[in-house]
Amino acid sequence: MKFIKGLSVALVLLALTIPAYGGGKEAAVAKGSRLYVSNAGNSTISVIDLSKKEVAATIRTGVWPAGMAMDSGTGKLYVVNSSEGDSTVSVIDTASNSELKKIKVGIGPMAIALDTASGTGYAADAEHIVDGKNVSKTLSVIDLKTDTVTGKIETGIGPFDLKIFDGKIFASNSGDWTVAVVDVKSRKVLEKIKVVDTPLGVGVDQNKKKVYVAIHGKGKVSVIDASSLKEIKNIDVGKSAWYIAVDSANSRAYVTRREDNAVAVIDTNKDEKIADISVGKGPIGVAVDPVKKRLYVANHDDISVSVIDTESNKVIDTIKMTLTPDSPYSGAPWGLLLN
Repeated sequence: MKFIKGLSVALVLLALTIPAYGGGKEAAVAKGSRLYVSNAGNSTISVIDLSKKEVAATIRTGVWPAGMAMDSGTGKLYVVNSSEGDSTVSVIDTASNSELKKIKVGIGPMAIALDTASGTGYAADAEHIVDGKNVSKTLSVIDLKTDTVTGKIETGIGPFDLKIFDGKIFASNSGDWTVAVVDVKSRKVLEKIKVVDTPLGVGVDQNKKKVYVAIHGKGKVSVIDASSLKEIKNIDVGKSAWYIAVDSANSRAYVTRREDNAVAVIDTNKDEKIADISVGKGPIGVAVDPVKKRLYVANHDDISVSVIDTESNKVIDTIKMTLTPDSPYSGAPWGLLLN
């Protein structure tokens, strides 16, 4: 699992020296036009104003921020800090761009998902290496009212990503090549679905009731029927598949392929790859706006975000995460979240 992060120790040490920067400009960013970017290399979140295509604010987090989730009702952003030495979730007030609290979770968290109806969050405790083996096997259960951990759910080795759908959690276990399906009420594992190699990103087509899982080692996407809990197809997408964004409204799924500097486009009606889109270097995080028909891709290695028109499958803009007065530090973008 060491391949997952792939940043130098120097970047992590740099993160410890960076001051926090909030933003008076954040108030000018219209609702629905914000893109949050977790900068793994320097312990910050960049808030991009998509109307201006520029960084409007920078928020300090813990070490190596990765996955994010938003509670729209409370305006709180939850960010997992994946460094083993940190292993927390930063709770951020998006109105003031300030950190309210850090929640201690399991070691090496990589993703978080929220069930706001029940007031519960789940952090994937992805990576704790002991004697060369990953011993992380749990999701940390978070009470969103108190922002405290209230329990653990054992899913399998190295849970990397997760999505909640139809009363179930679908968690990719990167260490034992399975997808765990957890009932949210009983918190019991209903099924473990075996896949062909290392599963990473998870996406859900809510209309078709299908779950898509990026299979990193074999360059495939596993398609799972969310009702029968069976794998129904494997789609060849190209090597180094990482994260998936699903556009249910327009029957598309988008898979970042980090080593190929590309995004694979899947037609979810046929479950076939129909196109490749060349983006920046080392694409990882991905987010889609079905209404505006825009796709956003975090380019980890060249510190940028590609903006794609999903009708033409063409890159129409690149947002450089460069130095500005409100964002003097940025580095190694990882996760994306649209709000």
